[in-house]
Amino acid sequence: MLRFLDKYQLIKGQVAIGVEIIYNTKDSYTIIAVELTANKGGVEISKQLMDVDFATLKKENLKNVPLNISIGGKGIIHKKVKTGEHTNQQELINQVLPNATLKDFYLQQVNINNNEAWVSIIRKDVLDDLIVEIKKYQLFGVQIYLGPFVLNNCLALIKTTSLITTTHELIINNNQIVQLDSLGSVASGEEYNIEGQIVNSHELLAFGSALSHFIPNQQLIPFNCNEVTMLHQEYLNKKKYLVIGLSLVVFFFVVAVTNMFVNIHYQSVNNDFQYEINSNQKFVEELELLKSELTIKEQFIQNSGVTKASKISFYADQIGMSVPPSIQLNQMFINPLTKRINKSEDIEFNYNKIKVVGTVNRSIELNNWIKILKKYAWAEEVNIISFIQDNLQTPGEFELAITIIQ
Repeated sequence: MLRFLDKYQLIKGQVAIGVEIIYNTKDSYTIIAVELTANKGGVEISKQLMDVDFATLKKENLKNVPLNISIGGKGIIHKKVKTGEHTNQQELINQVLPNATLKDFYLQQVNINNNEAWVSIIRKDVLDDLIVEIKKYQLFGVQIYLGPFVLNNCLALIKTTSLITTTHELIINNNQIVQLDSLGSVASGEEYNIEGQIVNSHELLAFGSALSHFIPNQQLIPFNCNEVTMLHQEYLNKKKYLVIGLSLVVFFFVVAVTNMFVNIHYQSVNNDFQYEINSNQKFVEELELLKSELTIKEQFIQNSGVTKASKISFYADQIGMSVPPSIQLNQMFINPLTKRINKSEDIEFNYNKIKVVGTVNRSIELNNWIKILKKYAWAEEVNIISFIQDNLQTPGEFELAITIIQ
């Protein structure tokens, strides 16, 4: 989960412990540990532990930092073998121990060139017992190496042709181990200057193992062990959850504090505005009243057609010109009222309407005039609202409604 975070130093950690385990017998071993701490200037030795056990290592490892372990001594076999592009692990192990089967051993390969490689093997039951012991003390063995080949990552820093470790003398050529001679007993006394850090020969493998946490060894191909892989992933996942969890806590704390200050600020601003609103409530009410009146007037102006190109005079002129001599036009209302004006109610108009009131001697003449009005392109409808004539000797009173096409 979140594998992309594994490469970041914040997740990997700024502190690492390198451990050399030297097997004296199958069930007895010596532990040497060196703790390295990364800083702006590089890495430096922050702790050295000699001839300790896992219980002491757990007690000293207060920060529960990862262990990079190098295993040597009895029971681990190293041999330079021939190799090629298609050489498999079973073929490699046969060159070290003829007739040995891969299921009984863990195999580590360190390439020297295209044709040669160092092969290191250890019995699975021996290493599995060691892993059980590491897990028993809840230590994180993030990587396990066999022999002194973990030093490949710092040979360029030492700049020498030979090295003495706890159990071997190494012959160096082109920053590679080309010869490996067993010393037969644990050696000490030699000191090496590695970028300002003075490292004793019996601490050299522990130092190189810790350094592999910061500078991975590209030439070394570690053996495949599910238990070691699980310990490594468990350590990384724990670090990821710790870092992400702490980051989220800090993030939400900052957000909460920021929101609190923002809320206080806006509450103060809101109180000031509320005071101003209350102080000017009278003006607010007057403004609302004026807005309401303005809306009514705007609607009236809009509906009246004043904002559009007006043809009222044109309509009135055509109606006047069309009136025959037998008809007397008394009144003309453009956009007439819908009802009588009442002080308690808004005034309403019949927009796009023309009301015509007049008198005529005979109804047939009124009908003929209506036919003339209907012929106008702007007249949508012409309707008789009322016609009253008591007898043929008196003129009849009429009222017409003309609807204008919008």
